[in-house]
Amino acid sequence: MTSRFTKILTVGLLAMGVLFGGGEADKAEAKGRHKKVGFFTRMKRAVKHKIKMTAKKARRALVKTGCNIKNGIMDSAVKTKSKITGKKPKRVWVKGHYKTHNKKHTKGHWRRVKSGHKHSGSSSQTLGQAPAQTPISGGQPLPPLDPAIPN
Repeated sequence: MTSRFTKILTVGLLAMGVLFGGGEADKAEAKGRHKKVGFFTRMKRAVKHKIKMTAKKARRALVKTGCNIKNGIMDSAVKTKSKITGKKPKRVWVKGHYKTHNKKHTKGHWRRVKSGHKHSGSSSQTLGQAPAQTPISGGQPLPPLDPAIPN
């Protein structure tokens, strides 16, 4: 008898709780309420973030140090070879580096030196020479500039 009475009482209390309780029947109401993040949780997240960033900076510093060492070795090897052979190097070593925008590490690699061929349309001239004057449509050169007239 008591077990039957207990079951009825339990079901009745649950039904009353659902009907008059504080449970949200609407999903829009449930979305609006967020549990406040506690002080210790925020502190824990901040400490974890700080540790993660410190480890990341230390790892990057270690990688950059290794790249600097390897760059010094390769540069001295390129310089030594060019002194032995008496020729300009065809390839140079590019130091490993972190890219600016995506922050990915690029390993050190060889880069070919561009040849110093003078192209026909280039404007590279020595400092002491004046540019050649182009003839006007009649085939006559331009008259000399008068130094007394300002530009």
